[in-house]
Amino acid sequence: MSEIGRRFSLDSASIDPKLKNRIFSADGDDHIGDWDGECIDDLIKELERIEERMDPNYSSLPHSYNIPDDLKNEIGKDYPIWTCDKKGRCLVGDTGSEVMTFDEIRNHYIKKYGSIDKFKEKLRVEREKFIQEVKNKSGE
Repeated sequence: MSEIGRRFSLDSASIDPKLKNRIFSADGDDHIGDWDGECIDDLIKELERIEERMDPNYSSLPHSYNIPDDLKNEIGKDYPIWTCDKKGRCLVGDTGSEVMTFDEIRNHYIKKYGSIDKFKEKLRVEREKFIQEVKNKSGE
């Protein structure tokens, strides 16, 4: 922070850890619950409590930064991983109704494709093929 107490955009900001635990309503306007990221079972209980009266915003559940980098992006789009606890257990699936560990998710892609990298390569090749087909149809 600067000498006179003003914070500038390049200064590091400290965020109250409790703010990272917030669960918001589907429209993002209301703070409707909390989860500390320790155990995914606690999150499930909290979501069940919340869903009795409101819809939570699954796309911004707290502690999604616990999802390992190799399971983000392509994997997360293929098989939604909503958030993970500190023990490596994740809330997954289209409706967020399943729990899987990091290793269970990785093993699925290893069994089906040989590795996560091979799955990502398959997607890259399919994307390039699709782009080429579109270009061919448009006469480029």
